[in-house]
Amino acid sequence: MVRTRITHFDHRSKSLSMRTNLAATNRHWFPNKILWCVIAVAIAAGLPSKPSIGQDAAPEGRAFESPVAAAPSLDYNAIDRFIQKGWRDAKVAGNEVCTDEEFVRRVSLDLIGRIPTLAEREEFLKENLANKRESLIDRLLASPEHSIHFAEVYDAILIGRTSREELSKRTEAGWFAYLEHSIGENKRWDRVAEEILLARSEEDRGAHWYLFARKEKPEAIAEAVSKDFFGVRIDCAQCHDHPLSSEILQKHYWGLVAFFNRTKNVGSHEKPMLSESAIGGFSEFSNVEGESYPNELVFLGDRRVDEPRPEKDAKVEDSPDLYVSIEKNEYRVPKFSRRQAFIDKVLHDHPLLAKSMVNRMWGWMMGRGLVHPVDAIDSYHPASHPELLEWLAQDFVASRYDVRRLIKGLAMTHTYQLSSAVSGSVDPKWFTHSIPKPLTAEMLQRSLLAVLEPKEKNKWNNRQHRTDFAKRFPDVLPEESMSNVSQSLMLTNGSWLNELLAPENSLWMERLVGEESRAEDSLVMELFLRTVGRQPDKEESERLRSFLEDRRERRARAVSDLVWALLTSAEFRFNH
Repeated sequence: MVRTRITHFDHRSKSLSMRTNLAATNRHWFPNKILWCVIAVAIAAGLPSKPSIGQDAAPEGRAFESPVAAAPSLDYNAIDRFIQKGWRDAKVAGNEVCTDEEFVRRVSLDLIGRIPTLAEREEFLKENLANKRESLIDRLLASPEHSIHFAEVYDAILIGRTSREELSKRTEAGWFAYLEHSIGENKRWDRVAEEILLARSEEDRGAHWYLFARKEKPEAIAEAVSKDFFGVRIDCAQCHDHPLSSEILQKHYWGLVAFFNRTKNVGSHEKPMLSESAIGGFSEFSNVEGESYPNELVFLGDRRVDEPRPEKDAKVEDSPDLYVSIEKNEYRVPKFSRRQAFIDKVLHDHPLLAKSMVNRMWGWMMGRGLVHPVDAIDSYHPASHPELLEWLAQDFVASRYDVRRLIKGLAMTHTYQLSSAVSGSVDPKWFTHSIPKPLTAEMLQRSLLAVLEPKEKNKWNNRQHRTDFAKRFPDVLPEESMSNVSQSLMLTNGSWLNELLAPENSLWMERLVGEESRAEDSLVMELFLRTVGRQPDKEESERLRSFLEDRRERRARAVSDLVWALLTSAEFRFNH
């Protein structure tokens, strides 16, 4: 379990209020040394010196048949056997399963995007059910908060971090509403992909934003589609065949471009529509040697769509006869649609559609993909457990691309529920422990709100604040996590957190400050349980109690400083 250690307090200022044990920090998994130096928080990260090592929880097994029809639930014991086979081959051992305290925090962050409230935590810990963890997973997945949280996750993956203005536009376009609805009804992933990439549904117009946002730039569309839906970066194949992955050819890059180069934005951001021409889009691409080739409709795996090419320099007339429908001469659906052909001949049943999604969800839940990075499924980046990845992908297809079933199955695994304690150097690809994950911007903001209980929720939780956090804090599934000075300054001197810590803005701070006669031990206990979800150890209790006793005359400021130190600690800002 991740532990924080209080070292030395100096109440003169928050920005220079503590002396941190940098030697202990350097041994910790937390990667950012700069942040500790800049904000000099009261808590230096550390780890138990002797983490618990457990035995295989699942029975030994080596051979697995590819599923031909999905069971009602994912066979999580089979997943654990794949992982534990890897342990044996690598001669490494896995941790024990995490405590209930650790589990409720971890799974709440992953599935609904915030830490549990004190009441939710206590309710779970008091439950006597044998399947209490499964029951919690089901409740979280059924919660409206899950749909909102995963809509933000999908948005960050599919669109990326953008300006406040762009965020406002795609909200008005119905993009978030579409994602939340699709997640809430557990719409099959291949259907979501089809609706987004075909972009013709009147009922789900918000899905059009994915293509609309690329502003008629077919190269940008192709690079995004390959990465987001097939888990492959094809950027390097624009000028030549991929230098490191021989299966990714230049013709695949320009073939994917051709599928979308007849698409044109019409309408507005409030009502995005995409028209498609029936003619044009025939060109050639050249490699670095100057050799030219036609951009045929072809993509990875040589999935090809045949389309007659006109003679060079031949004029092809546009005609209403080439279209199924034309609305005001703007919104056009051609009888032969390249986007429809892409859906029918390339997207449907493409093995990478399932493989990329299960790899991404594995990365989301486990802290690292079976292929790392998650959008680099190619021969240069082999999977750490190729048989498991193939098995999961086939099971996902057999389940009719059931994302919720996949997420629940991963959360139920012994692998997901391992302790995060580490000792020595073990390659994270073996998943011997829970890999700490930095909270995304939305998760951090929502967790801070859950702790501090603002009196005016809308004032502290709006589009502007979400954008401000998203500018500074980790993107979803980063290849590596690096904190920076901008984050430090926001947590140290930013108005959002400092103002929210004031008793006039926070219900919780108002209660804490108002309880002047409360015993220090009781106060310290609540601080730890509410922020980092565990009880303080003996040393922490003694130091914080002493800190409060020495500042009786300015208790309100002392309490505020302690809350701030816990909320800006590595233990709070990582999911472990």
